[in-house]
Parts: sequence; structure tokens; C-alpha cells
Amino acid sequence: MANWSELPVELLGMIHDELSIFDYIRSKAICKQWNLVCKFEHHRPPKPQAPWLMLPGDNDSTAKFFSIVEKKVYNIPCPEPMIRRRICIGSCYGWLTTVDSLCNMYLLNPLTGAQIPLPSVTTLPFVKTVHDPQGQIVNFIVGQERNELSCWSMHALFFSKAVLSAAPDADNDFTIMMIYGLWKNLAFARAGDKAWQSISSPYWYTDIIHHNAKFYTINYQRMVEVWGLDELAIRHSVINSDLPSHILLGCICTYYLVESLHGNLMSVYKFQNEWGRTDNPKNIMCMVFSLDEQALTWTRVESLHEQTLFLGKNQSMCLSTVDFPELKQNCIYYTDDMLQLCGSHQYMNRYVGIFYLEDEMTRPIDHLGHHLNCPPPLWLTPSLS
Repeated sequence: MANWSELPVELLGMIHDELSIFDYIRSKAICKQWNLVCKFEHHRPPKPQAPWLMLPGDNDSTAKFFSIVEKKVYNIPCPEPMIRRRICIGSCYGWLTTVDSLCNMYLLNPLTGAQIPLPSVTTLPFVKTVHDPQGQIVNFIVGQERNELSCWSMHALFFSKAVLSAAPDADNDFTIMMIYGLWKNLAFARAGDKAWQSISSPYWYTDIIHHNAKFYTINYQRMVEVWGLDELAIRHSVINSDLPSHILLGCICTYYLVESLHGNLMSVYKFQNEWGRTDNPKNIMCMVFSLDEQALTWTRVESLHEQTLFLGKNQSMCLSTVDFPELKQNCIYYTDDMLQLCGSHQYMNRYVGIFYLEDEMTRPIDHLGHHLNCPPPLWLTPSLS
């Protein structure tokens, strides 16, 4: 019988290069020789992965991930605080932005267990805590109107979305931008900051992406803004364009930004029947527009061709179905990011589906099956960064 530990290092490297990221992790436990291979300079990291869908775990300490390519579920233990009691408001570069039951915020890589605390929410303007006689946080006072919110209400109403400029690494050089508050304001923090810096703006924001080394935002007035956050100042500009208005009666519209495979900026309108099941093909509608950055005009995209989009609390992604042939082309994989509805629809498949641009219908994801939706699912690109 062959001794797997005696395989040549070059051959082991070739095997590692073809493994999925989860098999890559498990292979390190086979023997010392296999574990050493990934440390050699000539060895490549695991090949890029298609997104996983993060689902509510079966217990408080385990996260559940569904691989849409492998059609498998992975259960991954996570460090304290308990992952099942957190909400996730962002996903970039393999890292989650999480908020625990007392509204403490963390960056978490669920595959490595690495975790980075973020500044306290009380460093944002007009956010105070209310304590019980034992000194435990029971409520928050937020806004100039001094609204009193429970921790659950903060999860549902206060935290919207967060996006990173880069993966946290040994250089610890990243910036995070967040949409927060009842009025959907903007704030940011750099690695190592002790406080959030709020950005004054009259607009309500709906999405953020990091594109061309800057943050791009879109608000409910369909205005796209560009933010350069250097050490000395916040540099801000507006893309004065003609992003069209579309209204569907009885629907909530969420605007997203996404970078295409060709590097140009796209905007997606997702219309959702506020009280209808989102796995009903009639209750979700999407429209895609592409920006001509020279003429500053938007054009309706009738087909994504060999591209597919992933929308939700994650930083919006565009992937090639040539690179990932298991994905549906000319489609939008979406999760429902209306946090305020998850509690009342806990046992409905409300948060996940595929929108096909060709016939403007939604369909379920193969082999996903029934699942809880609270905390709501979101997309994660697995990474060991």
C-alpha cells in the first residue's frame, strides 16, 4: 500500500492546487508532510471559490454554510460571542461583519477563526446605552429624537450594511464603511481606530461597494457618490448621471451597486413585495443598468451573458460562469436583506432565490432545502486570508 506521506513535494503541491478550500483545510490534518506543503513559497493558495450561503446554524456556536457548487453543507465552529446570536451586516474577502446580542461589532473569518473587534457603536453620534441595576445593557437611545430601542430592535433597524476596502492581513491596512441608523447614514473606521467617524449627509443610503480604490455609495434618490477616505480628509464627489426612476406599486425597491467583470459600474434595482413570500416568482423583480463613465449615462442591461450577480448584505459580486460553470448564467442570486421582517417569517424560505433575467422569473437554489431565515442568510466567498 502506498504511503501518502512519502509523495514528492511537487506532486503534493499540484494536488493542493486543485482542492476546494474546505478540502484544503482538511488535507493539512492528514500528516506533517501534507501540512508543510502549503508553507512553501512556490505553493499557491487555494483556488478561487464560488460563494457559499451562510445559514442559521443548528446551535449557538456553529455557523452553517451551503456550497451551491458542491451542493454540500459545512458546519464550522466559531469563536465567542455565539455566532447564532449575531447578525451579519457585511461580507467581503472571506470576512464577515457581525453584531452580537449587545451590539458589539466584530470582523470574523469563519474558516480561520480570526476575529477583530470594531469600534463601539456608542462612538457614533447620538447613540447611548441604557443599563439595568446590575449594569447590563438593556436598551439604546439613538438619534436626535432620542428613540429608545431594544437590542433586538437595534439589530432589525439600526445596522444596515458594512463593506471593507481590503482583507485584514498582517499589514492591518483596511478601512470599513457602514450604513447605520434609522436614517441610513454613513460612517467609517480604519484599522485600529477606537471610534467611528460619521459622514454628514442629507441622504438615506442603500448600498456600498469598494471600486477602483474608492468607496461608491447609492442612496434612495438614486444618486451615486464616490468617497476617498485618506488620512487627512474625506474627498467626496457625485456622479451626476441619469439613473432612471422605476416604481412598482406595492413593492419596496432596493438599489445595489456592483462591478462587472469588465470593470464598469452597474446598478441593480430589486423590487420586492413587502409582505409577499420572496420564493413566489411574482414577488421579486430585478432590473440592471450599466454606467458609461465617460458620457455619465446609464443603459438598461437586457442580458448579463456569461456573468452572474450575487446581491444581499455581502459586497455585491459579479462572477464568470465560464470560471464557475456550475452557476446559472445571466442570473442574480439574491438574499432578502430586510432584517426587520426576519422574526415574523422565521420558518418561511423568504431570503434566498435566483432571478433569471431572460424570463424575469425567480426559482429556488437546487438542493438548498428548507431552512430558518433568522438571522438572515448572506453570501460569503470563503478565504483563508
